[in-house]
Amino acid sequence: MAITLAFDVYGTLVDTNGITDTLRKRVGDRAPAVAKAWRDKQLEYAFRRTVMGDFADFADCISDALDFTLRVYSVSLGAAERERLLEAYQRLPAFLDAEPGMEDLQQAGYRAFAFSNASRETVSKLLGDNSLRQYFEDVVSAESVAAFKPSPQVYAAFLSRVSTPAEQTWLISGNQFDIIGARSVGWQAIWVRRLPNVVYDPWGLEPNATVSTLTELPRVLPAP
Repeated sequence: MAITLAFDVYGTLVDTNGITDTLRKRVGDRAPAVAKAWRDKQLEYAFRRTVMGDFADFADCISDALDFTLRVYSVSLGAAERERLLEAYQRLPAFLDAEPGMEDLQQAGYRAFAFSNASRETVSKLLGDNSLRQYFEDVVSAESVAAFKPSPQVYAAFLSRVSTPAEQTWLISGNQFDIIGARSVGWQAIWVRRLPNVVYDPWGLEPNATVSTLTELPRVLPAP
């Protein structure tokens, strides 16, 4: 049976640190730290909402996390400037290896889907703006089950939507929580470890393989 590839989007295909230059205009040298804190808080809010059963669009997590981060760093923004930052987050750039990596996989005959905590509409536009939408059969969003990855419900919803068995489904993600979530429900998974100093969470659920760029995927994946 052919394998199915499920690609995480934020932190895997598009660079969440791509907001740093926009932030630098407002917070100067603190921009990298602010960008990281903003991203970390988005995920924390998503995890909290899933545990509490209080689902909201991931865009709300992004917005609330921005407000928290601005308070932490004592940054005051007007409504228009805050809105411009949120709009910029919807235009994050793709990693340089994303398009050539996806092109290689498409040419090789792999079946690929985008798989994200963000809404289907948001992801479709983000991929389209980065010339990546053409490489995916469809976009599968966590919104369909009103929970966020790494909830088992989200991975189950993907399998149901795509009609593929867990053991033949390969998650490609730069997020460790996502890799662990997928492995815990019987998926295969490849961790995209873009920075060599990043340490993997010691949960006993290791990825099947680790790569540093998406262009390495054909080397470690089974044949389509």
